Amino acid sequence: MTQLTNVLATTIKSLTTIALTLMISMGSVHASPHTAVTANLVKSKTDDNLLICQYQTVSGSHFQVFDKLLDNEYACPTSMLVAPEPMLTSTEIAQIKQRQKH
Repeated sequence: MTQLTNVLATTIKSLTTIALTLMISMGSVHASPHTAVTANLVKSKTDDNLLICQYQTVSGSHFQVFDKLLDNEYACPTSMLVAPEPMLTSTEIAQIKQRQKH
């Protein structure tokens, strides 16, 4: 009788664990607006000692500028973590739009 009780208790614990795991995994998951996303390199340009890297995510383009001498960078990383939304000033947005026209 004790062995049957132990088997039932173990079975109930297992079923409860499975049910809770399923409930948690089926719940909606929302990323924080501060969660970094991976951006992939799409273009790079060298301007004197500057290395300008353009990265793309679903939400937009991101730019990273390296000073080749100070940062000791001679090639853009193929990907990098960035903020979910591009954080550009209005001046930077105007400059990008101007470059895209040319």
